[in-house]
Amino acid sequence: MIRVVLVLCFLLVSTVGFAKKLEITFWHSMGFHTKNIIEEMVGEYNRTHPGVTVTPVFQGSFDEMQVKLLAVAVTRQLPDVAKVEIEFMRSFIDNSLLEPLDKEIPREMKEDVPGVLWDLVTSEGKIYGVPFCISTDVFFYNEDAFRKAGLDPDFPPATWEEMVQMGKKLTRDTDGDGVSDTYGVMFWMYGLYGLAPVFGANGGNLFSEDGKRVVLMSKEMITTVSMIRDLVFTHKITPQKWTDWESAQAFLTGKLAMGWFSSSGITYGEQNFPWRLRVAPVPLINNRRCSSLGGSALVNFSKGRAKRRAVDDFMFWLINKENTIRFHKEIGFIPVRVSALNSIELKAFLKENPNYQVPIDALEYARPLPKHPEFYKINKELREMLQRIILQEADPYDELMKTERKINEIIQQ
Repeated sequence: MIRVVLVLCFLLVSTVGFAKKLEITFWHSMGFHTKNIIEEMVGEYNRTHPGVTVTPVFQGSFDEMQVKLLAVAVTRQLPDVAKVEIEFMRSFIDNSLLEPLDKEIPREMKEDVPGVLWDLVTSEGKIYGVPFCISTDVFFYNEDAFRKAGLDPDFPPATWEEMVQMGKKLTRDTDGDGVSDTYGVMFWMYGLYGLAPVFGANGGNLFSEDGKRVVLMSKEMITTVSMIRDLVFTHKITPQKWTDWESAQAFLTGKLAMGWFSSSGITYGEQNFPWRLRVAPVPLINNRRCSSLGGSALVNFSKGRAKRRAVDDFMFWLINKENTIRFHKEIGFIPVRVSALNSIELKAFLKENPNYQVPIDALEYARPLPKHPEFYKINKELREMLQRIILQEADPYDELMKTERKINEIIQQ
C-alpha cells in the first residue's frame, strides 16, 4: 500500500512539473483605440484558458514594429505570435521565418473565412498567416460641412467629377483674407496607401508583368499623379502646405470636409469627431471603383509542437465569430468569418449603423496592395516622392522618373 502511495505521489509531482503554464509573447501594433481592445481580448483569453498565459507587447505603429521585428529576426529572437501588416509578410516568408499553416487550420475555419481574405496571407499556394484586422478604403465626409455648403449629405460624390465640384463648394475663405480656411478634399501623401484607390481605378499596376521592376512612368501612374496634383494646384480644393498629420487634425476639427480613409477609423470618427461622420464608397473614376484591401495578419513564429498548437489556438480564437463581430462594431474592421457576415446580430447592427456596411460592400471591388519583401522601402520612396511633388511643388515627371530608378536599384540589390 505504501509503495502504491509513493508511486502516486511521484506521478502527481511529475505531472505538476510538466504541466507548467505555456508562456506566449504577442507583439501587436497600430492605433491606441485598437491596442486597448486587443489587450482586453488577451485578458479574456487568459481567463478562459488557464493552461496558457499570453503577454501582449505593444510595439507602436506598423512601421515601428516592422523595424523591430526585422532587428530581432537576425538573432532569431522573434515573439511567438505577432500582428503583422500584410504587405510586410513577404520579408518573413522569403527568409524562412514563417512555416505554412495549411495543415494546422481546421477545415471548418478554412471554409468560414472568405477566399479573398485567405489570398491576402497566401504565397505560392501556401497560407502563412491568419487574416485578422482587415480594412479597406472608404470615403469619409462631414455631414455638418455639407449642410453649411448647401449640399445634401444623403448624396455624397459618386464620381471624381462630382467630388471636385462639391469640393469647390466646401472650400471657403471664411475671414476674407484671400486664403482658404476650409478645404473640400483631403489626400494622404502616405505612399501607395494614398495612391492606391486612384491608381487602381485608373487600371494601374505598380510592378512590371514579370514582377521584377517597379513601373512609375506608366500612363496610369502619370494620370493618377496629375489628378491628385490638380486637386491642389488647379482646383485648389486640397491644401498644399499641410502634412498628413496637419491634414488629419484639420479633418478632425472640420477644416477638411471629405477624403479617403481606412474603414478601421469608423468607430473612432463616430465617437470623437465634433461633427457627424458619414461614410460612402470611394468615388468612381472612369466608371470604376477601387479600394485597397489590407490590414494585418496574425503570424506564428513559434517553434516546437506544443507551443505552435497553443499559438494556433490563440490566433484562431481571436478571429472566431464573436470576436470578429466585436472588431467590426468597435473599430470598423471587416468581419473575417462568413458566419459573422451572415449572423442576425451583425445584420441588425448594420441596419442601425449604415456607415459600417460600406467596407463590407467594398469587398466587391477591393484589391490587395502588392506583396514584395521590400514593400517597406518601396513605400517610403513613394511617400517622399509625393511630399516633394505636393509640398515642394517638384516636377511630377522628374520625380516619377527618379523614384522609379531609385526603387528599382533598391529591389535589385
